[in-house]
Amino acid sequence: MLFLGPKLLSGCTSIFDSATTPDPSSTTASPSGPSCPSRIAAKLPDGEGATLVRAYRTHDKQITLCRTLGQRLYYYGEFTGRSGTGIAMRAKKTSDGYIAWNKPYEYEINGETVTVTENGRRIGKEQLQRVASPR
Repeated sequence: MLFLGPKLLSGCTSIFDSATTPDPSSTTASPSGPSCPSRIAAKLPDGEGATLVRAYRTHDKQITLCRTLGQRLYYYGEFTGRSGTGIAMRAKKTSDGYIAWNKPYEYEINGETVTVTENGRRIGKEQLQRVASPR
């Protein structure tokens, strides 16, 4: 199960405040790539002009990865059809996918799955379907 409750929301500010310069090798979208959906870009720090990197769906959630003009990658997770449940987290590209964090939680996309851990202990794993853009 992918947890997106209030406990996660409380840590977003500290992630954004303590974010470091992203690794240049993690860039996957070009400045001229497709636009990040405006409702999601509006929730990202400096999200205006952000590009869509990837979008996924599970049976009841959507995950959208967008890159800002400042080359920061964000993971935006939400319950399908409930945009008020969304949370934006800093993310980075890995050799097999992506990882996002909101201590004590980490969300790792690897192939066709997303695995959620809390303090290093797996608390959820779901199958992903890649989509062209979130709903």
